[in-house]
Amino acid sequence: MLNPNLDNFLQLLVNGIFNGTAYALIGVGFNIILSVSGRFHIAYAMTYTLAAYVAAWVGFSYHFPFWLALLAGALAAAIAGVIMERLIYLPLSLRALSAGSDPLLVMFVASLGLTVILRNGIALSTLSSSSVNIVGFDNQGKNIGPVTITTLNVTMFVTAWVLLGLLALVLNYTNLGRMVRAVRANWEMSLCVGIDPSLVFVAVFAIGSFLSGVAGVFQATLTSATPDLGLPPFFYALVVAFVAGLTAGPLRIALVGVALGILEALSTMVLPTQFTPLVVFAILFFYVALRPVNLRDLRRKLAAKPHASAG
Repeated sequence: MLNPNLDNFLQLLVNGIFNGTAYALIGVGFNIILSVSGRFHIAYAMTYTLAAYVAAWVGFSYHFPFWLALLAGALAAAIAGVIMERLIYLPLSLRALSAGSDPLLVMFVASLGLTVILRNGIALSTLSSSSVNIVGFDNQGKNIGPVTITTLNVTMFVTAWVLLGLLALVLNYTNLGRMVRAVRANWEMSLCVGIDPSLVFVAVFAIGSFLSGVAGVFQATLTSATPDLGLPPFFYALVVAFVAGLTAGPLRIALVGVALGILEALSTMVLPTQFTPLVVFAILFFYVALRPVNLRDLRRKLAAKPHASAG
């Protein structure tokens, strides 16, 4: 029989890998939006939440099987992300540029306001119940030696890594991937070779929001969907995206997410559970202190010429 301390360590390690995979999914999604478009997309938290509610709604109202509900939720998140970019961020960015204002600040305020509006809108539309559940998934536990895993965790793990692997292939071996890399590196040069940055912005918002939607549905399946569901994960996505680096590929970002999940889980061996989020924010604090975010580069990404970005 293994030492009880070793049993605990192994269980926490496995928990950290599963949690870290969820952080990887949302971290990659947030990273690709921020690094390519320069939009500090706080409302990313609400695409996460929206997907969970849509999946719960179609599952309950139309008896969709779990996988169709998951797909419906993720697609709803992708559509919401595209709408935010085309109808809110882009017009405000162009207006700020024409007025000589700082687009980065305008985008931050707009995204924060959008988050508050959507969060309260969801809360008001679900007054009859503070939370809703996603049905259709038979979650069972299984013991493997001293470690307990669930079918939901395994399903999320496999789904996440398949999506991350597919995204890595798309970014590395397709025309869309080359366009994304070109705009991320230098949107002005991408214009010279016939790439419209505004269309690439739409693509990355769709991809990143889809990934957040998948993560949101799995999280709500484990717990339940609430109006605040996406707010804590957003901060984890922020940490993963910044620590991995805004030019990192999906797999590198994903590994940072897994490492963060493991570190957070193992920290419970020395800290009370309620203090483990401090570990994550300490990482972000020291990262920002030692390696500040290049705001000038983000401003450059936002300062797309009106005729180029109006798409």
